[in-house]
Amino acid sequence: MSSPVSEKKTGYRSVLTQKEYCKLILSNLINRFGDSIDSIAFTWLVYAITNNAAWSAIIFGVNKLPTIFLQPIAGAVVEHRNKKSIMIQTNIVRGICVTCIAAAYWAGILKPWMLIITTLIISSVEAFCLPASSAVIPRILKKEYFEFGISLNASASNIVELIGLGMAGFIIARFGIVTAILIDAATFFGSSLLIAAIKTGEGVGERKKVDVAGCFRLVKEGADYVKTRRIVLNFIVLAVLANAMFVPFNSLQAPLAKEILGSGETMISVLSIALSAGMLCASVMFPYIAAKMSGKSLVALGGMSFGVYYAALTGIGRFITNELYRYVAVFVFTFIAGFLVTQLSTYINVAFLKSVEQEYLARSAAIMNAAGASAVPLVSFLISAVVSVISTEMVFLCAGIFLIIVIGYLSVTMNFETES
Repeated sequence: MSSPVSEKKTGYRSVLTQKEYCKLILSNLINRFGDSIDSIAFTWLVYAITNNAAWSAIIFGVNKLPTIFLQPIAGAVVEHRNKKSIMIQTNIVRGICVTCIAAAYWAGILKPWMLIITTLIISSVEAFCLPASSAVIPRILKKEYFEFGISLNASASNIVELIGLGMAGFIIARFGIVTAILIDAATFFGSSLLIAAIKTGEGVGERKKVDVAGCFRLVKEGADYVKTRRIVLNFIVLAVLANAMFVPFNSLQAPLAKEILGSGETMISVLSIALSAGMLCASVMFPYIAAKMSGKSLVALGGMSFGVYYAALTGIGRFITNELYRYVAVFVFTFIAGFLVTQLSTYINVAFLKSVEQEYLARSAAIMNAAGASAVPLVSFLISAVVSVISTEMVFLCAGIFLIIVIGYLSVTMNFETES
């Protein structure tokens, strides 16, 4: 338990004294800016060369595969390698791949199969980068600063992402898709330079060669560790639910706006803006709220709030007939839901780091990322099957009731308390 004096001294200003972690945040912000521009530019690029929206879905699905299947193995490899070097190398590879896409499009030779291959390469190296990034945090940030440090990274990333999304349209319209994609490539190279300047304290002795048999042995050890460390397994279960709970909102946003809320594109904008605003405020406020609430309370409130939100949306659509009042109600409920569910997701990240021993962190983080990512296609497939049988309104209502019951049960029966 932290002493009262140390608690008073802990804050965002204290995190800024952690110079190596600040370098990591800055590298993340550079990447996030590039990714936010690329998210729009890449969508336009895919449509420009295929004239078929189905290709976007195919490439999105391909992008998720390495996270689900490769990351547990990648986590085992990363555990006995220099994490900083892996982060640098993977960023360089991603930068080269994105540059090749831009060059091929500029030359008029870009084909859909090229996008699939480069997407697989990018997402495969990301499978190594993500656990390495998680494992390096405890090396450069003191444990007592985790709440403020992770919140600072999340809130700053959200701001930069909003800026990038706002600039993307102008950059594409004014300078073209190639320029937008090259900006994304440049951010990977810039991020690599910043990571190279971080002092992680990793020694040469930590760089051990791992053969195939040794790799699978490490994967098994990581899985065994997760199974025996009950609290770690609990957070992985929560991560799966946290990913799954967003699927109805993300996959049925257009039907939600039209069929349930009786509106169109404007309502989708209201939903997106309110959710982003709620998540941003939550990222900033998390350390102060976490200091006042138990882990069980954060889990119950954060998880069940999204269930209540889904049920409330169906009520808003049915009982609020005035269009202006409906917009206001949707904004308020979405903001609150975004705020509370971000308390949950941030708590999962912070508590997970605190609960896992350093030698198992990369493997455990890889297992959690893979498990969380697998929830998205599974729930998407389930919803696509269910929505053909029942109405969109009933899907949201059932999803809301399910979340309230499951999260409520887990918050009572599972342990989510960590040592300070």
